[in-house]
Amino acid sequence: MNRLMPTLAAALIATATVPAANAQTFRLSTQGNPPHPWLDAAETLKAEVETATDGRVTIEIFGGATLGRDATALDEMRLGTIDLLIGGTQEATPFFPEFQLFSISYLFPSTEIFRKAMDPEGGIVGYFEQVYQDSDNGLMLLALTGGGIRNLSNNVKPVSSPTDLAGMKMRVPGSKMDAVMWEATGAQPISLPFTELYTALQTGVANAFESSISAYVGNKLYEVAPYHSMTQHQFMVSHITMSRIAFDRLSPEDQEIFRAAAAKAAVVGIDKGIEYDSSLLQPLVESGQVTLTEVDKAPFMEIVRPLHEQVAEEIGATEVLEAIRAIK
Repeated sequence: MNRLMPTLAAALIATATVPAANAQTFRLSTQGNPPHPWLDAAETLKAEVETATDGRVTIEIFGGATLGRDATALDEMRLGTIDLLIGGTQEATPFFPEFQLFSISYLFPSTEIFRKAMDPEGGIVGYFEQVYQDSDNGLMLLALTGGGIRNLSNNVKPVSSPTDLAGMKMRVPGSKMDAVMWEATGAQPISLPFTELYTALQTGVANAFESSISAYVGNKLYEVAPYHSMTQHQFMVSHITMSRIAFDRLSPEDQEIFRAAAAKAAVVGIDKGIEYDSSLLQPLVESGQVTLTEVDKAPFMEIVRPLHEQVAEEIGATEVLEAIRAIK
């Protein structure tokens, strides 16, 4: 009996070190710094996938743009070196110009309508799934989600009306339509990656920008832009995207697990965006680090609403604009 023990022990060790069949690890990139809905959505995606596969499939989350800004990460995903990304649609417009539709200010009239628009059973998500498929660039859309409502911040003065923006150097992402929107207020649009914004505000390259409250707080942008205006001009639309190379490595059963997990993560992204909007800013205001300005949104709406049809027509998204307007 004793002579069998070493053999038995060796067999048990060998069995423990053999990887489970189809064991895989996926790398997920996001620019979000905590607290941020993208990270919460990523954690939900990770938990759902790992639970459903009994740990056979795992996800590593890389936040704070440690794998590069979104444009870089999306390029890497086409090669299969990064597997997943959760980020804002604005940063993805070089790959999917149709995402410029979500740069339209005051597109969604309420949180309820925004939720319905992001529902995976809705036609809007299906439209963008087809956009990904037609682009044939090695990426696939798992879900659309939120991330909070975007407001305006700057380091010059309180802004309560569009005229207060005249002459300010306004940071915009790569979307042409963002530049069109803010130029209409009299601001001077400057295209910059979000990862370079803090330094740009420090050095005077930029004076103003727009972001969700979670991004404003998580990236400590209030340190260099203490004036925050509640324009509430945009429900931030975010995307959960997967490398086609990575997706095709999965079995059909695991592909369905990822789709179901992404749907749950999308709901969390919306919920946490709403939660952070209501909780993160007030402590900074009370401590005197942020000057909060309430805004009459009507003058902003008057400037941008006539641009809705123009923008949608230019990017071939009139059908989606009409679908959003039809949501009740």
